Amino acid sequence: MVNLYLKDDNIKVKVSNSKSLREIARKSGASMEFGCRVGDCSTCVAKVVKGNELLSPITQKEIFALEAMGSSDKDLRLMCQCSINADEGEIEISYFF
Repeated sequence: MVNLYLKDDNIKVKVSNSKSLREIARKSGASMEFGCRVGDCSTCVAKVVKGNELLSPITQKEIFALEAMGSSDKDLRLMCQCSINADEGEIEISYFF
């Protein structure tokens, strides 16, 4: 299991491989907003403080959305587009940065 820490809401959960971060955050009661759910609106942009290597590779859709926002920060991800890609480890996410 992967330990996921949603820093801004002080939520800690244990999750399994292949769950999307959006799904986990929504089910755990996180306060961040989710708009379109398909990577077009960028409301679910978050900074991966720790554990980026435990997530699925960044998609072209994410790259396009982040570039449209004017960001080149390699630690930003769209929570609707990335999922956990590991069986164990720790991930820390911040969505109010």
